[in-house]
Amino acid sequence: MTVNAEPAPEVEIQAAPATTNRLLELSSRLLGKLPQTQGAFWVLVAIAVPKLAGAVFTIGLRRFLGPGVAGTFDLAYTPYNFLNNFRNFGTGPALVYEKTVSRATANTAWTLNMIFGAAVTVIAEALAHPIAVYYGHPEIEGVLRILAIAYIFASLGSVHFYLLLRDMDYRARAVPPIGQIVIAGDLAVVGAIWGFGVGALITRELASVISGAILLWAVYPFRPQIQLVPSLAKKLFSYGVWVGLGLTILYMSQNVDVFIGGHIIHNKSDIGFYTTSWKLAFIAAGIFTTMASSMVFPSLSRLQDDMSKLQDKLMKSVRQISLFMLPASWLVAVVAPVLIVPILGSKFAMYRDQFIVLSLLAVYAGNRTLLSIFFEGYKSIGKPWIVWAYNMVKLGVMVPAMIYGAQHGIVGLALTYIPIQIIEYPIGLYLAHRVLDVSMARLWRAARVPIISTAAMAIAVVAIEEALKRGVGAGDLPTLAACLVVGSLVYLGALFVLDRKIITEARGVLVRGL
Repeated sequence: MTVNAEPAPEVEIQAAPATTNRLLELSSRLLGKLPQTQGAFWVLVAIAVPKLAGAVFTIGLRRFLGPGVAGTFDLAYTPYNFLNNFRNFGTGPALVYEKTVSRATANTAWTLNMIFGAAVTVIAEALAHPIAVYYGHPEIEGVLRILAIAYIFASLGSVHFYLLLRDMDYRARAVPPIGQIVIAGDLAVVGAIWGFGVGALITRELASVISGAILLWAVYPFRPQIQLVPSLAKKLFSYGVWVGLGLTILYMSQNVDVFIGGHIIHNKSDIGFYTTSWKLAFIAAGIFTTMASSMVFPSLSRLQDDMSKLQDKLMKSVRQISLFMLPASWLVAVVAPVLIVPILGSKFAMYRDQFIVLSLLAVYAGNRTLLSIFFEGYKSIGKPWIVWAYNMVKLGVMVPAMIYGAQHGIVGLALTYIPIQIIEYPIGLYLAHRVLDVSMARLWRAARVPIISTAAMAIAVVAIEEALKRGVGAGDLPTLAACLVVGSLVYLGALFVLDRKIITEARGVLVRGL
């Protein structure tokens, strides 16, 4: 390891032109070409395509394997993913935030990532047995031990991921995640067919991480060296540690239900249905949360010295993410009664009457995603500690609430989110007003059209759902299809009536970015 007392001059790393890379030339032929690589189209390709394809594999695998296997894997995956937050601990976002990044800075970040990756692997191996004892399911120990191998491979490509994000080259970023989904998904399907059970889901995670690291190295020409410059490490940590803490506490607040519920609710199938409902509810939320960190954060960071323009860009982000996020989440919430059996299959049929779990989680997912946009604003103005403090307070409220909710099963767990969000929303909006100087009136103007259109859509879908189920006794599948068609038409119609310019703006964001 090279340890330098003084950093190298801040000469920013430049990626090789995308047209010289064979993988990017291939992706251009497969996905088509656009004049800009910074438009939201490529963000959606890089994020939405893998998320949606991943959701298809997730649903298919869980439909085939059943809720019991899903519960076993998710009980191990939750602590595995929690420890993953410590693997780079904010050094990646710090690379995006910095105005220039030298090779020494990138090397230092990569070296730190590898050190932390190795350390987290050792910690996971040491905690595997206590975690299995805590949950009361011995088989979780082996699952967690195997999953821990992935930390090292994930660290190999972490800096490459954030350098691509920094360059806002979303077309290049589209290649690794799509490759990961195809490779890992196919291997998992083969494993499931061969009767590997939970091993199929483990195979999917390991194959995804390993192939992702390889593809990131292939599309981004940065070749790291082991180098640790103390002053650069301190600079990265002075910003990144707050992002790392914020993401860690955020993850805890999002998964405290599984940590606590898995200990109190001993039925793995119940946990499997709950976590599968969470994954369904957060398909759209996952896309737009990742999109916010991938597109909104870099865009706002470049305006950190011009608060007026930053506020304009932030409101545009709120408006456009609301345009897609709100109808997606509320549509899932209102069609949940007829969604479970057609999507998840007969092995989940016993949970059809507990559709309220999916409905509640979907509502929470949509509303929480909108609040998370402000986190990108706090990070972009150099105040990432707010994210940590905010989620630390939220976690302090959620732990006792979830302990109480878990006493009433998985419905109690899901229901706990509603009073929490009733308290959280006004606090989150007030914080955005104080820190980012965004008025409530301006926020309402930004999100008014999507909110009203979503309300109209939800009312129409509930009406058609009740008419078909109670009136003519239609089955789940035709009712679901009718609800999706009616919901889409009503939502689009409401947008055209209220403000069709918002659709034109969305088209511009897709092509040119924020």
